[in-house]
Amino acid sequence: MAERRIQDTFNRRFFDIPKYQRGFAWERTHVRELYEDIVESVETKSEHYLGTLVLSQNPDEEDHYYIVDGQQRIITITLFVNEVIKHLSRHDKVFYRRFYIAEQGDLYRLKTLGKDRQYLYDLLKGKVNIPQNKSQRLLKEAYAEIKNIVNNLNDKRTFLNYIERLKVMEFIEQSEGDAIRIFQTVNDRGKPLSNMEKAKSLLIYFSNRYLDRRLDDRINEIFGDIFENYDDIKHIGEKEGVDLISSRDFNEDSIMRQHFVTFSDEYYDATAGYVLEYLKKNLMLLRNEGDRRKRMEDFVSSYVESLLQYFVSLKNILVRVSRNSKYHRLFVTLGPSTYLYPLMVKLEMLGKLSQKLPGREYARYTFLDLVELIDVRIYKTKGTDPRADISRFAYQLNGNWTDEKLRDWLLDYNRSWMPRGTFEAFLQDWIYGNQALVHIFIRYCEKLQNRSLALNELKILEKMSPTIEHVLSREPKFTFKSVGFKSSEDFEAYVHTLGNLSVVEKAINSAVQNKMPLEKVPYYDTSKYKMTQILATSISANKNFTKQDIKSRTGELTNYILDRWWC
Repeated sequence: MAERRIQDTFNRRFFDIPKYQRGFAWERTHVRELYEDIVESVETKSEHYLGTLVLSQNPDEEDHYYIVDGQQRIITITLFVNEVIKHLSRHDKVFYRRFYIAEQGDLYRLKTLGKDRQYLYDLLKGKVNIPQNKSQRLLKEAYAEIKNIVNNLNDKRTFLNYIERLKVMEFIEQSEGDAIRIFQTVNDRGKPLSNMEKAKSLLIYFSNRYLDRRLDDRINEIFGDIFENYDDIKHIGEKEGVDLISSRDFNEDSIMRQHFVTFSDEYYDATAGYVLEYLKKNLMLLRNEGDRRKRMEDFVSSYVESLLQYFVSLKNILVRVSRNSKYHRLFVTLGPSTYLYPLMVKLEMLGKLSQKLPGREYARYTFLDLVELIDVRIYKTKGTDPRADISRFAYQLNGNWTDEKLRDWLLDYNRSWMPRGTFEAFLQDWIYGNQALVHIFIRYCEKLQNRSLALNELKILEKMSPTIEHVLSREPKFTFKSVGFKSSEDFEAYVHTLGNLSVVEKAINSAVQNKMPLEKVPYYDTSKYKMTQILATSISANKNFTKQDIKSRTGELTNYILDRWWC
């Protein structure tokens, strides 16, 4: 352990980001915090302590080091220095570029993860490419922030001098396993450690301590793949608008707890912290001498291999969401319940999610269709949450299940939790607020058009934000008898039913507000949704929209839904 200035840290050194590390993860706020640290050192004319830097030395090249902790700061400092250099004299540019950026030509001092390496090098050369994943997007945003900061500096050379005087507490270990353990102990800056990162450190520790480091390399390799797959999952989810995955609260810990449902039946609603404690508990039990060591090795191997397979399979599903209209419709328009993800990913892990169902009468359906039935009927319409049963099934499901047995279990689950008669009753009652309605109505529009919408058509509709519209307004400006109702209570019994609802673009919904149905016709005519266009024609022809129209449309829509989401 040694206290070093940034200038000494970079002096005659080259840095590699190991594959098991995650990609660049700092956001603009973290860049600004680093800048404030530098400003504080300038204002106080003091040497500022920046945090820790944990390194392991490359055994083959003594001037090359792997960054186990501190890569976010080192990358950001490199970007700061690179931008400041542009404003220096020609002689200083050459000196500082060689000292901090590249020894000669393209022999860069910092080698990031393979997928981001060229992107970073292009940024350092002033070329800003279109990001292909989340870490590249964050690199682009960080550099844009840094350019704005540097451009507003009055004395750029002094600013560089203070960057050089920033101090880090440097730990250098010969073993990456030892370095990783130190990383977990001393990490004190930047983003807090996730439970996934803690799990990696925990597994490395037990491999070091009890398994003679036999699993170190494999654990590192697998977690490198996991973090890379996570970045792709998050990037695709945000790009395509998958609500669950694009949420700020969704991270690798979210997937860690999803996976746990498929790996263990100990607890179906475990937090990521619970999963970490589960790993600790089992590893502690297996740490004694004898065949328990072999069982520990098997346990660690099975967990990390299964975890990686879960991440890879979830990414494969997301790739289809970006390319396949059926998957896009299900994951973006419908948005399946969080609690169905373990089941869907497990089906993908077994190669069954997109597979056709066995049996002639089911030949046009896939296992994904059966999961959609569960979501539309049980989670969205009935509003129940039978997590325990579906989680237990996701755990028990394995390669020994026949397609027939799997199909029958999913069908029985649908019928058990939402019999046809119960489903019909829900459809004929108050249904406004059902989160499947937009999905249902878009599918109905496709039926009316006698074709499925292509992926690009779905995305165009999404940009216009489909919403559910009440034909007869919830805040009526009409007399109830004029549209066939006996009283306000009679109206309230129908206002939120299927027959009084349609799907329109958000702008149209805002424009029509509390207008009478006949006044809404010109707006409905401009809608892209076939059911709303037909509705406009009907209202125009009849010069009104009444209780009888609501009852008639409710019947038509109910029959369609019962047929489409059969069981």
